[in-house]
Order: sequence, then C-alpha cells, then structure tokens
Amino acid sequence: MSPEYQLALQAATAAVDLLRRDFLEDAQVTDDRDKDIKTQADVAAQALIISHLEPTGIPVLAEEADVKEVDLAHPVWLVDPLDGTLNFTRGFAMAAISIALWDKGQPVFGVVQDIFNGQGYTGVVDEGAWCDDQPLGVSTVDAVDQAILATGFPSGRQYDTESLFGFVQSVQSYKKVRMLGSAALMLTQVAAGHFDVYEEEDIYIWDVAAGLALVRAAGGQFTMAPGSGPFKYRVKATNGRL
Repeated sequence: MSPEYQLALQAATAAVDLLRRDFLEDAQVTDDRDKDIKTQADVAAQALIISHLEPTGIPVLAEEADVKEVDLAHPVWLVDPLDGTLNFTRGFAMAAISIALWDKGQPVFGVVQDIFNGQGYTGVVDEGAWCDDQPLGVSTVDAVDQAILATGFPSGRQYDTESLFGFVQSVQSYKKVRMLGSAALMLTQVAAGHFDVYEEEDIYIWDVAAGLALVRAAGGQFTMAPGSGPFKYRVKATNGRL
C-alpha cells in the first residue's frame, strides 16, 4: 500500500477516536441555521485529519476549510471530517469520516470509517474494495423496478416545489428508496451490493469522493455533472448495470 493510503487510514482512525472520546455526548453545535449544521466536532476532526495528510504536500479540499481554491485536475485530498453531522448530534448511528485521494478529476482511493459501528471501508481503484478484511462487490441487479436507490436532500440543494417534484418523478421507478443522511455510508452500501444506485443533486464533492472511489473499486460506475455552485455536483453511482 502507498504511503498516502496508509496516512489516510491513520487519519481516519485517529479522527474516529477523537470524535468518540470528546464529542459523542456533545458535538458542540456552533451554527444550526437553515438546512445546515456546524459543530466543533467537525472542526476538531478536520484539523486532526489535515495534520496527518499535510506531510504529503498534496493540497487538501475539506468541508470546513475557508479556502477552497483547489484544481481537481491535479492530485488533491478530498475530506469530509464528519459526514452525517446532524445524525451524529442526534445519536443516530449513521455518520462517518470520509477521506479520498483524487487525481486528474478521478478517484485513486477512498477511506470511509463508520464512527458508530467501527467498520472501515476502503477502496483502491483497479485493485479492489473492502469492509475491514472482507472484499466488497456491487450487486448484479439489472432492472430498475427491482433496484434500491439511496439518495437524500443535501443542505446545498434547492428545496422549491418544482425541484422537489422533479425529485419525486426521478425516484418513482425504483423498487425502494433509502435516505440515511450520510452520502459516504450510502455509497459504501452500493459498493457492498446492498443498494444498487446512489444519486443526489447539488452534493459537495467532499461528501462523495471516498464513496465514489469505493464504488468504482468494487466494480461499479459513476457520473458527475456540475451543480449550482463551486464543488457541487449531480452524482449518480451504480452497480454498472443500471
């Protein structure tokens, strides 16, 4: 494994330890206006992760960073220090650390560490994906009416009636729809073959970067289209059959 991969694993493990030790009982909410929420837990975890990744000299694009002037065409770390922040503050066991390395606008590898359940998901493109030591592989479902879609309403998306009506139309053909509140963990479930499709509009790249690496490493595919603002995308990840 590359030194960068090892650093990402170490950073994710250290961040989980920090969050479980210092913030599990109180995430220290600093801002809960509108659809988003900010906590000191996010800030502390991000600082710890960046301290692990800085020795590589590769720029870091992270959710809580003030400066987001990063060129995705070159090597870049994409970090969500606490994906599923609202879940975390409510004690709902669906939150994760998400760390990915991308180059030329494509994933190299991703690490998603489940904060509550302790499972570690890793994926190296062209090599494979794993949950702890168990290999992951996408599903073989090839009919939309038999497929499970994982999706959600990210804080950055539009909530007007027209947009939401369009969302309803887009999900009607699936067998079931699941919304878990953590893009990273929903993508792990596509990589594991438990879900078949993940799709969200106006999702930030750091929310999905590691999960998309996992899906591709597990044999799936994804597409990204520009969203309504910087680093926002419409993302669809599938098992490659849908």
